[in-house]
Amino acid sequence: MDLTSPLFLFFFLPTFVLIYIISSQRLRLPIVLLASVIFLTLGQVTALLWLGSVVVVGYALGQALSRARENGHSGKALLWLGVGLNIGLLSFFKFTTAYGRSWLPPISGLAVPIGLSFVTFQMISYLVDVWRGNTPAEKNFLRLGTYLLFFPKLVSGPLLRYKPFAEQLDGPKPSTDDIVGGLRRLLAGFIKRILIANQLAPLANAVFNLATPNVKPLFAWLALLAFTLQIYFDFSGYTDMAIGLGLMIGIRLPENFNYPYISQSASEFWRRWHITLSTWFREYVFFPLERHRLKWAGQQINIVLVFLLTGLWHGFKPTFIIWGLIYGVAIAFESAGFGRRLKNIWRPLRHLYTLAIVMAGWVFFRSDSLSFASGFFLRLAGNTDGLTMLPFSKTAPLPFIEPSFVLALFVAAIFALPLFPTWNRFRAGVEGAKTSYYFVFQAAQDILLIAFFVLGLAAVVSSSFAPNLYAKF
Repeated sequence: MDLTSPLFLFFFLPTFVLIYIISSQRLRLPIVLLASVIFLTLGQVTALLWLGSVVVVGYALGQALSRARENGHSGKALLWLGVGLNIGLLSFFKFTTAYGRSWLPPISGLAVPIGLSFVTFQMISYLVDVWRGNTPAEKNFLRLGTYLLFFPKLVSGPLLRYKPFAEQLDGPKPSTDDIVGGLRRLLAGFIKRILIANQLAPLANAVFNLATPNVKPLFAWLALLAFTLQIYFDFSGYTDMAIGLGLMIGIRLPENFNYPYISQSASEFWRRWHITLSTWFREYVFFPLERHRLKWAGQQINIVLVFLLTGLWHGFKPTFIIWGLIYGVAIAFESAGFGRRLKNIWRPLRHLYTLAIVMAGWVFFRSDSLSFASGFFLRLAGNTDGLTMLPFSKTAPLPFIEPSFVLALFVAAIFALPLFPTWNRFRAGVEGAKTSYYFVFQAAQDILLIAFFVLGLAAVVSSSFAPNLYAKF
């Protein structure tokens, strides 16, 4: 089930919130877990088998690791068993998704579980933290199950470790401010996904879904720009909705984006983009590799390995591997000394350098094959060799550029900049001088938020379903 679907917004969410708020404190944890199971079942019923198995096996391994530590054993074999099972399950589905399942037995066709990448990575972090002694093994199965299947973050994160999540499970008591603030964040994320990302998607899909990049250079550039902004507003919009839902429950989820397109280097981009994923790889892959760093260029090799794995996490396809290696090589060069020189370059040039890496990476990320990506780069360079006219049925909505696309592109480009922090500072200064202005500003913002939400609902009802981009990863 998608967070922007009418089923979720008008049935699941209000029913859950009402039951949750009127329930006693001791019932709230079971209610959240039950809601998460229902959410998963309504979205993809067979996924419950796979993700449920991850929870059950992970719970048992956590208890076994705890007993091993109590008995003076290292428990390393149990840890590697847990890590191997999770990586094996994830790799199985990544491989079969990329290369087909026709040769597999019928049971494999149950489902490619939604949220599997996030659930397995969080289970791995839990097992590693238990083995390290950073967190005790959870004896309460409901608490561990809630952590892994928590419905706001189930499909596309954000990722977080067990300890900070578990500390909030001891009687979550959302205040009125939490509920209202969470609702505002939820509506803002909905607007970002529906009124911006979904309006950019048709043109990007029209180009990237072709068998070959048989489009004019202008349309290639428009498609790349559209996808660059689409994936940001879709993914960050989902994260906003997840964080808002968490607040309404009384659980704070970590931020996952911080205006990544203003970055001045590839390294900075990954400190601002999918923050919780890069934090996970840094903690559980990069730091362990660094403890066994090679004497020559060891850190650079480790960086490349981390981003190779980041690419594979998204899918077992050559395009994802190249996407990861682009960042790995760029950040390796920056860590080797180029990053220091980069700081002395004119700021706009640093920005262009970063955008060139990011957008080149998105070409591979969105392309279905390396041949499509290479041909697409030729189109971007102005090459028109072999260009033929295709029927409108294959290129729709091209060659027409609709006003809604132009407006969404303009709005996306503007709001990819940190305007809201600047506005909030201005507002805080005005309200500090005269507190009564708070009600004026807040009322105006809420009216705009509701108006755009209603407009988004109209767009949802009048258009076909557009799933969250990161749900498939």
